[in-house]
Amino acid sequence: MELRHLRYFVQVAQDLHFARAAGHLGISQPPLSQQIRALEDELGVRLLERTSRRVALTPAGRLFLDAARATLRSAEDAILVARRASRGELGELAIGFSASAPFVPDIAHAISEFRDTYPDIALVLREIAGSDHLQQIEDHVLDLAFQRSRRAPVLSPALMAQSFLSERLFVACQPEHRFAQQDSVRFAELNGEPLLVYSNERTVFTGELILLLREYGVEPVIAQSVTDISTLFGLTAAGIGVMVLVESLCTLQSARLVFRPLADETARIMLWLVRHREPTLPCRNFLEMLGAPSKRRP
Repeated sequence: MELRHLRYFVQVAQDLHFARAAGHLGISQPPLSQQIRALEDELGVRLLERTSRRVALTPAGRLFLDAARATLRSAEDAILVARRASRGELGELAIGFSASAPFVPDIAHAISEFRDTYPDIALVLREIAGSDHLQQIEDHVLDLAFQRSRRAPVLSPALMAQSFLSERLFVACQPEHRFAQQDSVRFAELNGEPLLVYSNERTVFTGELILLLREYGVEPVIAQSVTDISTLFGLTAAGIGVMVLVESLCTLQSARLVFRPLADETARIMLWLVRHREPTLPCRNFLEMLGAPSKRRP
C-alpha cells in the first residue's frame, strides 16, 4: 500500500463518483478504478459499493476513510517537519557564554532576533567556566560558545575560534575612592588594592586578569570571590574592594559605582566565538544573524 492509494480512495470517498474523482486527481478513470480495486484486494475488504447509478461507502469503508485521512495528515506533518528541519527551523541551539557576554549588544540582539525568527528552536543558554565547553562543542553538546581571553584558545582540529570583539578593561569603585578622582587608572596602582573577582581562577577572565596583573608586577589581593555578577557589583558599591571589568558591563550603572578605564596599552581582552567547524543548520542561522565576527574591528 502506498500513500497515493490512500489519496485516491479519499478523493473517491469524498466525491462518490469515479469520473469526478479522477478529474480532481488529474488522472483518467480506468487507472483510478484499478488502483481502488488493488487497494481492496490488498486489504481483503470491500470499501466501496458500486452500481451503475451510484458509489457508496461500505461500513468498513467509512471507518477506513477516517484512518486514511489521519494517515495522510501524519504523512503531511512528517514532510513539513523534514522540510523545516532542512531549513534549520526545528531542533536546538545551545550557546555557552561567559558571564559578561549577554551584555554585549550584538550578542543580545542576535539572541533576541533568533528567538523571534525561529520560535520552534529550543534555545539553550549555559554559562561556562574554564575550558570544559571546548569538549562540549566538540561533542555537539554546545553549538558555540563565547569566551574571554587575551589569546586565541588552543583547540582541536574539529573546532575553530573567531575574534568577535576586543574590549577595554575598566576599574569600578565607590565615588569616594581615590580612583574616582582620576580620569584613568594604571595596573600598577592596583598594587595592594583589595580586589573583588568573579568566581575563581578557573574562570577564564579571572585567570587572565590575575596573569595580566602579575605581568605588571602586581600581586593581586583578593578581597572576595563571588559567583554572581550582581553580588560582585553590590560588594564593590559597599566598598569591600574594587573590581576590574570589561567595558560592556559598565552599562550596569549604579549610583554607588564609578567606572574608570585602565590606561595601560594591554588593558584589553578579546571575546572569542568558538564553534564546531561543521555547524548545525540552527547554528549557521544564528551565525548569520550575528554577522561576520572575523570582520569586526577591535
